[in-house]
Amino acid sequence: MGRFPFFAIVALWSVQLLFGASECRLPSNLRGLAAPLPSSEWAHYPDLGRNRKLLEDLCIYRVRFKEGNLPWQMLLLFNPRRPRGPFWFLPHDNENSAFDSGVYAVRKYGGGLLSVVAGGHRFFRGQDPNRNFGTDGKTARQCRQQKAPAPLYTRTVFKIIDAFRRGPYLALHSNSDGYSGNGGSGTISILRSTPRSRAFPAWKVIRRGRGGLDDEDSMVYIAGTGSSPPSRRIRRLNRAGINVKYEWVSPSHNDCSMSNYVVLKLHTDRYFNIETQHGDSRTQKRIIDRLIKLY
Repeated sequence: MGRFPFFAIVALWSVQLLFGASECRLPSNLRGLAAPLPSSEWAHYPDLGRNRKLLEDLCIYRVRFKEGNLPWQMLLLFNPRRPRGPFWFLPHDNENSAFDSGVYAVRKYGGGLLSVVAGGHRFFRGQDPNRNFGTDGKTARQCRQQKAPAPLYTRTVFKIIDAFRRGPYLALHSNSDGYSGNGGSGTISILRSTPRSRAFPAWKVIRRGRGGLDDEDSMVYIAGTGSSPPSRRIRRLNRAGINVKYEWVSPSHNDCSMSNYVVLKLHTDRYFNIETQHGDSRTQKRIIDRLIKLY
């Protein structure tokens, strides 16, 4: 009688170990592309160290590949209980609140995120990771911020995204205090339209530099090839209290960003990028919750 519980416990441990290993298995088409990142190495990644207590029930992999003279490294996180779901791309390593919001989303809604590692910088060796989706020489030459064609980078990013993604293509960003004629240091504001983008505030009064859903820096970017914005989609987002910026994309105005690639090469406008001011992860999480309910 005394031996039975011991063997039962050993058997239970074996089952748990086997189940735990299978939980964090990559989709078969991604095997060999990424390697599990042991927790002993998390300290080398500030984003992981900052969220350490929230990551224990998530799967964490490291993605490494080299294209030209750029040795890319990315972190792949996914929810083992619900690996298929909303999947977020985070191209800028200096946008800490975007990473924190991504962890929140993966824990709550499943799916995963892919985050570029660039030593805490926006650019990686002079290349903006979000302006690196030109796959051929002609396209790369057209895009002012792309240094060289990046077919491997593009193929790798979207192969990972599509292995987990259920729903639209999603991105998370944070930005500096927006440009609004009040001395703001950023270039993104719901108060500002351009010939290629139109702003649709959800609030009658937009605040400046204070955070919140009604801040000029809080918005969702959508994109499409039509010069006329999709009014029905914008109304749905506005009614949910979300500011919307519509980007009009065309081959002659391609900037090699993720949004432009999705629209021009994947031929879909199912793309949402959530922007908030640096440090305002609280608002970004609120927009995530509202966006997930809508889509």
